Amino acid sequence: MSFVLTYIVVERNIDITLDKLSLFKLTQLAQDAASRINSVEGAIPHEVIEQVASEYLGDG
Repeated sequence: MSFVLTYIVVERNIDITLDKLSLFKLTQLAQDAASRINSVEGAIPHEVIEQVASEYLGDG
């Protein structure tokens, strides 16, 4: 989850407010990324996380 937050806040320069709902959504996002990484042979973890985060942000 730390890479997801780092990507969104630092790399994409997007401000987020961590409340209960956004924290739940980010946790689900991290779990989805982990599932994709584990299910696809040869997946590059940071690329999968960036793709999932972009989908979450609505631009991917």
